[in-house]
Amino acid sequence: MTGLCKINNTDIYTEYGVFLAETSASETSNMSELMKMPEAKEITTVDFRERNGVELPQNVNIKYESIERTLQFCLTANNDSERLSNYRRFIKLLGSGKLTFDIAGCGQYTMVYRDAPSSPSWFKTYSGKSVAIFKVKFLEPQPSIGIV
Repeated sequence: MTGLCKINNTDIYTEYGVFLAETSASETSNMSELMKMPEAKEITTVDFRERNGVELPQNVNIKYESIERTLQFCLTANNDSERLSNYRRFIKLLGSGKLTFDIAGCGQYTMVYRDAPSSPSWFKTYSGKSVAIFKVKFLEPQPSIGIV
């Protein structure tokens, strides 16, 4: 898990025990969110009553709206107190302002914390690890549109 996701040059697995996670082998919600295209901004058109359709500018330069991306994380720790401490430190990082995500195989995204849509799920694994799974909504003000 080391090196797969960095936020502001900090490896979140090494520092917090956190990684981008899915809840089943067939789920792809994180990849879908990261690859989701933002909506294009309105293009100026001219609509003549006497003609079919609309006229577009000669050079249409597409620009994008900001986009929200909801990512799912998993935090693992050796015990409950470490889990809570790491969770609080990670949440503090998320609320610290502009966040630059470097995600292996996906590219770089600059986003800001927007919301935590639901409470984390807290549980223990069969091996005794303390785990939390949670979703976080971010705003990408100037979408990268998945360009690596």
